[in-house]
Amino acid sequence: MRADRGRARPAWYRRRLRLAPPASGVPDPTVDRAEALAKLAALIAADAGIPEMTRTRLLEPDATASVTIVIWHGFTNAPSQFVAVGERLRDAGYRVLLPRMPRHGLPDLLTRELAGLTQAELVTQVDDCIDIAAGLGDEVWVAGLSAGGIMASWAAATRDEVSRAVLAAPLVAPKGFPMPAVRLCVKFPRIVPRSYLWWDPRKKDALDDNSPYAYPGFPIPGVMPFLYLSESLFDHTVTVGHRLSRVVLVTNANDLAVRQDAAMAFSAEVFGKASDYVGEARIDPALQWAHDFVDPWSPAAGATEQVSALLESSFGVREPTAGGVLVPPLVTLG
Repeated sequence: MRADRGRARPAWYRRRLRLAPPASGVPDPTVDRAEALAKLAALIAADAGIPEMTRTRLLEPDATASVTIVIWHGFTNAPSQFVAVGERLRDAGYRVLLPRMPRHGLPDLLTRELAGLTQAELVTQVDDCIDIAAGLGDEVWVAGLSAGGIMASWAAATRDEVSRAVLAAPLVAPKGFPMPAVRLCVKFPRIVPRSYLWWDPRKKDALDDNSPYAYPGFPIPGVMPFLYLSESLFDHTVTVGHRLSRVVLVTNANDLAVRQDAAMAFSAEVFGKASDYVGEARIDPALQWAHDFVDPWSPAAGATEQVSALLESSFGVREPTAGGVLVPPLVTLG
């Protein structure tokens, strides 16, 4: 892990396997509410034929909100994952945008659409969402779980409007996957198997105790665009272009899906010199939450009140333990 955290030079495998910069974004921030809502309408229009629970949605409090939080769901999931949490944050006075990531949330849960996912689609959606948020409130905060954590990282790094970010178990590397192998697959996508993986090979598509809106599996190439973005930030092919006030990584000792050491190195390396505070918020292991600790249908998720408290604490607007969810104190990473 020390090599990954080295500030002077990228790790040897990143130096030897150089990446071309990802597709460039085209920021076009809205200047007022009317323009923002018009752009939101265009984003929502892309959800024609999508089930209601998996569509992009904006949750707004009755009173004026000074902060807009953009929250990206996890890989193979949908906005439904965060609706209950988003509603609670709305009730606490925040405006919450829950975008549907490209090729997610489709009515056919066995779709292979993720095989065609591209970096450009991800970058474009990040820009669209931050463009909208820019015209809605004084501050823009971002959060995301797993692959959504990479979307939030990209937004925090590339958009000046973002001031705070919460990265929950970001998909920097799958569990047990060596970082040189991640880089090799990102550099040479043709070596990536085209096969389809079930989240639970025993049950396959019979996941009756899980979300009715999440895909039960995925084509392996669908992961690669997220890893390309994270690797491009990790090696400073793309650098953070502004100063953030706060970036917090949420880790979970019971997470069996992603490498937490890689996520810690990523957060420190990418944001350590670009944020007033970079820290780690650790979920209490005694809670026995899974990688997906958000989705109400997940068998090992926290209560909506706990997850929303975790996000508020990580954003720095609630007491540090989030009512006992987090193990104090927050650990500084950079």
